[in-house]
Amino acid sequence: MTAYRFCRSDDMGLLAEAYERCRGPEDEGEPPLDREGVKRLIREIDLWCSSCMVAFEGREPVGVLLGCKRPESTLVHALRVHPDHRRTGHSRHLLTSLSQKLAILGPPDLVAEVPAGREPARGVFAACSFTLADRLTDWHRPARGPALPEGAKEALAPVGYTELADSGLLGEGVRCWRRDRPALAKHQEYLSGLAFHSPDRIEAWALWRESEPGQAWPIQALGAVPGNLGRLGLTLVLDELAGRAGAAPLLLERAASGEIEVERLEELGFVPGEELLRFASRAQAA
Repeated sequence: MTAYRFCRSDDMGLLAEAYERCRGPEDEGEPPLDREGVKRLIREIDLWCSSCMVAFEGREPVGVLLGCKRPESTLVHALRVHPDHRRTGHSRHLLTSLSQKLAILGPPDLVAEVPAGREPARGVFAACSFTLADRLTDWHRPARGPALPEGAKEALAPVGYTELADSGLLGEGVRCWRRDRPALAKHQEYLSGLAFHSPDRIEAWALWRESEPGQAWPIQALGAVPGNLGRLGLTLVLDELAGRAGAAPLLLERAASGEIEVERLEELGFVPGEELLRFASRAQAA
C-alpha cells in the first residue's frame, strides 16, 4: 500500500534513513546523511521537518522530500525516489502535497536548485509548474601566493555583515539559498569580511568563512561599486583573501547570473564549475 506523510521533529532518523535508502546512481559521491546531518541542515539552511515528506510502499520508505523554510520562501533541498520505484508518480505527489500545504500555511514561494545535468529531475519540476528562473554557477579561484605586501593593504579594513547591509551594499537580487540575505544574517557571527575604502565610501568588499585545512574557502558575498576604484578594490580584496587562504582555493558557490559579471569573475582569476538551475513556483491549492 502506498502512503505519504509530512514529518515531525522526532522524524529526523526517518528522514535520514529515507534519504539514504533512496540513493540512486546519480547520487554517487554525495556525502551520506545521518541524524546528526539532519540536525546540521536544520541549523545551517533552515530545514524544517514539517516541510519534509516521506513516501512509503508498505513500511518501506521509497521517496523523500527535504524542505527548508524561511518567512519568504521554501526550498526543495532534496527530492529522491528509490530507483525501483521511479516513474510511478511519487515525485509529483511529494511536490504537489508540499505546494498545497504552503498554499494554506505559507510562505507561497517555492524554489529548487537542481544540477543542470539531471534531466529527469528537471522534467519533474517542470511538470509540477516550476519554471526556470536563473542559472547558478560554482566559481573556483585556484590557490595563489602570499598575501599583499603591507603597502597595498592601507586601504583595506575589516567589515561585517551589518555594516554592508546598513550601507545598502548587499542588494536584493537573486542569490542561492545558502548565500542569500537571510542566510548571511543568520550566520554573520561566523563570517569574516574585508573592504576597500576610498575617502568617501566602501568601494569593494567580500565576506567569507574560513575552512578546515585542504578545503576551499567559501565566499559568501562580494561586490564593488561601479568605476575604477571598485574594480581595483575588488582585485585587492580578493588577492588579500587568497593570500590568507594560503594553499586553499576560493569558492563562490552557486553564483546567480546577475550577481557579478562573468567577465569580471574571469578577470579575477575564477574559473566556472558545476552549473545548477534555479526553479521557482507559487504554492497552489488543491
